[in-house]
Amino acid sequence: MVNESSAVPPVNVTSIDILPEPLKRVRELAKSQLAAIFANMFDSADDTLFELADKATSNIDQTMYFDSMRQVRIQRQGMESVFMQKVQDGFRQLFLSVDNETADPDKYADGMETLALVCDDELEESVAIRGMVSKVVSQCDVSLSELTQRINYLVRAKTITDLSNPLGPHRLCEAFREAARLLELDIRAKLVVYKLFEKYVLGVIGKLYHEANGLLIERGVLPNISSNVKQRGATKKVSGSRQPTPTPAANNQEDSEIFDFLRGLLTDSQFQSKNTGPALSVADQGPALEHDDLVGLLSSIQQQKYETGNLVNFRAEQIDVRQALYNLLEQSDSALQNRAIGKVDNDVINLVSMLFEFILDDHNLSAPMKALLARLQIPLLKVAVLDKTFFSRGGHPARKLLNELATAAMGWSETVDLKRDTLYVKVKSIVDSVLDDFVDEVSIFQNLLEDFTDFIGIERRRAELIEQRTRDAEEGLGKTQYARSVVGDVLNQKAQGTNLPPVVIELLRDGWSSYLFLVHVKEGVESQAWEDALATVDDLIWSVQPAADKSYTSQLLKLIPSLLQRLRKGLTSISFSKVKMRNLFKELETIHLNCLKSSSAKPAANSEADDATVASASTTHIRTEPETGSLAGALSDTQKSTPVISKSTIESPVIITHAELPVIEQTIPAAEGDEHLNRVDGLTSGTWVELIKEDKKQRAKLVAVIRSTGKYIFVNRVGMKVAEKTRTALAQELREGLLNILDDTLLFDRALESVIGHLREMKD
Repeated sequence: MVNESSAVPPVNVTSIDILPEPLKRVRELAKSQLAAIFANMFDSADDTLFELADKATSNIDQTMYFDSMRQVRIQRQGMESVFMQKVQDGFRQLFLSVDNETADPDKYADGMETLALVCDDELEESVAIRGMVSKVVSQCDVSLSELTQRINYLVRAKTITDLSNPLGPHRLCEAFREAARLLELDIRAKLVVYKLFEKYVLGVIGKLYHEANGLLIERGVLPNISSNVKQRGATKKVSGSRQPTPTPAANNQEDSEIFDFLRGLLTDSQFQSKNTGPALSVADQGPALEHDDLVGLLSSIQQQKYETGNLVNFRAEQIDVRQALYNLLEQSDSALQNRAIGKVDNDVINLVSMLFEFILDDHNLSAPMKALLARLQIPLLKVAVLDKTFFSRGGHPARKLLNELATAAMGWSETVDLKRDTLYVKVKSIVDSVLDDFVDEVSIFQNLLEDFTDFIGIERRRAELIEQRTRDAEEGLGKTQYARSVVGDVLNQKAQGTNLPPVVIELLRDGWSSYLFLVHVKEGVESQAWEDALATVDDLIWSVQPAADKSYTSQLLKLIPSLLQRLRKGLTSISFSKVKMRNLFKELETIHLNCLKSSSAKPAANSEADDATVASASTTHIRTEPETGSLAGALSDTQKSTPVISKSTIESPVIITHAELPVIEQTIPAAEGDEHLNRVDGLTSGTWVELIKEDKKQRAKLVAVIRSTGKYIFVNRVGMKVAEKTRTALAQELREGLLNILDDTLLFDRALESVIGHLREMKD
């Protein structure tokens, strides 16, 4: 291990054309990997947009998606060029004397530049980008922080942060945003393109961070940084509770505009909540409830609901906020009775209600977990009343806590005894803490988030160890199954159309197939050993076939010693029974002698030559297999008891039956329009699904696709294997509704996107 004191010295340069050698390597690594995954994204764009066009419910939408598909094709090269250029520019900007993007700390607040007054579409892009950045930061926190610190060590001219890291999600999203400006698309199609970028680029960016860190460690750049990063996280945890709670006055311009954008959609769509409580008066010019009074009323509802909460039926946890507020105002003193809900607070109530309506309808969560998360409705409504950045800031602690709880719960399957399920008990304790302790200090969410992150981190590490063992075992099993399948297929193919006596079939099935399997596993099908083993099969089959021409006798006599030697050597290497080998060779010797006798059948004048031929064959066998004994005395009996091989003896024998072969499913491209096979082909490692069997539902995660056998391996939350399925079986279960693919997008972000889409539809 290289000590930090002996690491590569930092470089302080002013020329934008000069990078230290380690950073050049990182840049080239990033260029190579990003180009490949960016290309994968565009390869999938056609299929995705075509599928949306095919499912469109109107000609207008269908035309829009088809036009978008053509536009993406046309602009593909330009977008790739712009994106890669922006990434390269990010490395050059590391050594600029002045970095405009990092000089102003507010410009990248929460990951995006401050926006001027912009149109609704651009605000929707900002919402989408914030969600993407938040997800990467959450999933790749440690590896991203390590990479940033190593880059910062090499660049001493200024401080490099995650925001200015050229490979950080903030810079990558901005690079893609610049590239996407080439597309003149409807916002719905453009958001589809952003989703593809999130899935195919940001979804695998952690691998690039890992390899970039490894590359820098090899070159001595802060090799011992891991412990420092963990210590930094611990320090952050201790100091987290002292951070001041953001206030509405602290909101930046973009936060305000996104919230105003959401309010505008509410107004334009004439939103009506599913809640049917009495209409609350909304302040126009009259006195409105103060924030403290409204928060106090919500706290009362929070406590009342907690005392009567239903822990199983999530619908029982859905709160009619308006009815509850109306009841409290009616029961309050005269001062509050004359107050009304402010316009802004009324919109907040509507938005949070819509968010929780989505959450309670989300099929990605099981009913008991929904019941727990539903109890956070009032606390999160209070957060939104106190801090409007709740809607726009992906890193908001309350929002992150909800996302982390939902992500952990996605793989949870309902159990009989909820009180003994560790995850359920932990989620319940977090929810109970919020309900018990949250009044108006948002910092409680940060403390609970860190507590839950520590808990789930331990569970995840345990599960990953078991998953890796499961994956290794299945890959090993897949390799052996594939080898057996290849051996069976090749032996059956070589035997096709031939006449083989039982002894040869037995020798190939019980002995030589095992040797072929061993060679396949150890050496592979491209090795010389594999070719030699197959040549032995060919020679053995040929040696027991009827004579084809006059040279048959001399060729067979020449072949037998080598053939028997190769057979014996291969069978010995697999510890084949010596007794059985001797018996098989004795029977094989008899077959060979009969073949020679048949091919040498001539007029009586040549009988002496015939006897000489047979004697030569007998001598050959005796020399090659001394334990078989002499055939001279038994030759006449053998000729009587063993028939000469002919066309009618055995027709196209099967060496390895179909029942003995493992099931190997070849991957055939899905037919055009087969959406179920396309969805299966889109599954990636880590995808959660819900398996339905006899009305029982089980959550499972895809951990491996064994390419050699076509098997998809699924495990439960703790990493234990629960199912293996073929591609065809998965597609069929999708058709029959016995398989649901779960969406692992962050819950709050998914809910917010749904709300925006719903309001836009109502507006149109």
